[in-house]
Amino acid sequence: MKKKLMTSAVLTAFLVLSTWYIHHTFFFSPLSFEQDDITHHSWSDYQRPMTLTYYDLDGERTSYRMDTDEDIRSFFKAMKQCPSIAREKKGAQVLGALRISSAHDVVLEAYFYKDFWHVLQNDHERFEITPKLEGLIDQL
Repeated sequence: MKKKLMTSAVLTAFLVLSTWYIHHTFFFSPLSFEQDDITHHSWSDYQRPMTLTYYDLDGERTSYRMDTDEDIRSFFKAMKQCPSIAREKKGAQVLGALRISSAHDVVLEAYFYKDFWHVLQNDHERFEITPKLEGLIDQL
């Protein structure tokens, strides 16, 4: 009986410590992470602290930086909800650039144009700029 109780206590402690470690070290949980064109790295590549930097290239060329999880999650969510569009638009002027960095690496880079945006890594498809994403950019 003591052996079962001790084993249960050790397993419970291991699960609690593992959960705490994952929550405090990584931006995404391995159980809820969905890999796609926006979050194309492994869940473990998104390590805290995360930083989002938006470069406004239209006009004064200013940059805006965010480092709160809630703000970065809002951008990821808005970007994932953008529908893809045809690749026909070429030669458009870049109006902005977005970079999301983890503790060790850049995990997302994107260029923003008037009506669309695209991820730079691996030459991913183009996406429509939705009002929600445009609103987040305008709040910067």
